[in-house]
Amino acid sequence: MLRTRVRMGPVTGVWVSLVFALAFAALSHVELVIAAWTPRWSEPTPVTLRVPGTPSAIEGFRMDRVIVPRGTVLDPNQPSHRAAMHWDMARRPPSPLRLGSAFILYLFGTTILTNYFQRYGHSLLRLLRAQLGLFGLVTVMLLLAKAALLFTALRAFWIPVSAVALLAALGFDRRTALLLDVAISFMVASLLRFDLLLLTVFLTRGIAATLLFRNKKQRWQMISAGLMAGAVAVLAYLSLRTLQEGVVPLAEQLSFDSDVFACFAGGAISGLLAALFHEPAQLLMGHVSRARLLDLTDIEAPLLRKMATEAPGSWEHSRAMANLAEAAAAAIGADALLTRVGAYYHDLGKTVDCRYFIENLGPGEKSPHDGLAPEASAEVIVTHVVKGTKILRDGGVPEPVVEFAYTHHGTQLVEYFWNKYRDGREARRAAGEEVPELDESHFRYPGMAPMTKETAILMLVDAIEAASRTIQPPDHEKFQEMIRRVVFTKLSAGQLDDSGLTLSDLRIMTERMAATLVNMYHGRIKYPWQVKKEQEEAQAAIDKARAASAGKAEEEER
Repeated sequence: MLRTRVRMGPVTGVWVSLVFALAFAALSHVELVIAAWTPRWSEPTPVTLRVPGTPSAIEGFRMDRVIVPRGTVLDPNQPSHRAAMHWDMARRPPSPLRLGSAFILYLFGTTILTNYFQRYGHSLLRLLRAQLGLFGLVTVMLLLAKAALLFTALRAFWIPVSAVALLAALGFDRRTALLLDVAISFMVASLLRFDLLLLTVFLTRGIAATLLFRNKKQRWQMISAGLMAGAVAVLAYLSLRTLQEGVVPLAEQLSFDSDVFACFAGGAISGLLAALFHEPAQLLMGHVSRARLLDLTDIEAPLLRKMATEAPGSWEHSRAMANLAEAAAAAIGADALLTRVGAYYHDLGKTVDCRYFIENLGPGEKSPHDGLAPEASAEVIVTHVVKGTKILRDGGVPEPVVEFAYTHHGTQLVEYFWNKYRDGREARRAAGEEVPELDESHFRYPGMAPMTKETAILMLVDAIEAASRTIQPPDHEKFQEMIRRVVFTKLSAGQLDDSGLTLSDLRIMTERMAATLVNMYHGRIKYPWQVKKEQEEAQAAIDKARAASAGKAEEEER
């Protein structure tokens, strides 16, 4: 049985939600259960003590936030120290009811995320690896936030929450990034009793960064998106403070140790972190780095040399497919480089029994299928998917590239040999041959339907490139008609249901591929020797016809 990428099922989704909710609840209260981190009077505090923003009864609606830095000797005569100790001691030790309430709130968040990923998210988010990768990023950000709150005196607005949203937008789509930003903003704000001002800044900054990150191909644009998001967060902070307090002392907010500077710096750091660590983050989410993809395009790579040597016809077919697929992917904003690499490696399984595939036969060479039963021929054809997948995995090729091998035919039926088996079954039995009773499943490819735009493009191009060689003359309208037929066939078979391709994508791809095929098969001006040879051949044909006609006339006269 062919092993494909593991999808997230309903039961697995419940377990993932429970495990991460439990981990987040424990992380949010970790400082309250470690005895060594308990603050004591007249001793340096082992961790930073913070009192979340609360309306002050003395100063009207001013939001007081107390920060006692780590290492500060606690003085009972200091009002801020007394407030911090009172807040900390009131929560120690955390009661089961408090821990249970935190767990339920986190469970709501993780369950919403897993359900969205499975039902409405990017097609890749239905994979277990992708979901675990995103939850891993959320966990890293919560750990970073908790460490910053416990071991530094920085204001909470410095926490670069929107970095996760930028990485999600890069790896998947903006809708996923926006939902993830909402979830992680609430989780980080929960560490400080859901501070409204802090939550507002996190939400505004993350949403702005996601919307301002326009070009996925320019990773460093995440820095400019982070800077602009920081500026938006400053405006949101000042607006909300003004609504709450009536006036904001701007002179106090222009220093390095101010909330305004922290709002802006948090956005800038988010963009910088996302740009610096986007490659390890992409690997965590199951993607392939651009550098690795470029290495795989080297035609001197061992697996590509193997294919060029052992199955040259299939290799040329793959190279032609790569150009067509790359153009189609670029036209709809998909990953063009990944699609090209997938085209290079998708048919590697044909190197095992290369003569069973027509493109590897020489002129006039007899096909081995002529001496095989239809069911045996079908088995050879469909198993190239399994063999190719094994070769790629044994060769250490990343799984997103391997995926092209077992999705480029999806679960389609090998119609030619199925019809040949079904139509000739009774005749073979009448001739005394023992024919097994088989159904369509024996004649279907053992892979899976494409789950991404890139793999779906390759499935379409695989059929389109082969059919394009039969189009004469090679004009735009005939190519368009052929492409539409291929697309409709795949749609009717349900092979594109999970691919994420829209009708708009299919329309744009049809136009682009037709134009690309016209350019691939464009005409050339003939050399003089070619024109002379054609004239000589035409004249020889005319002379032959005249001689035959004259001979026939003489025979009639006799």
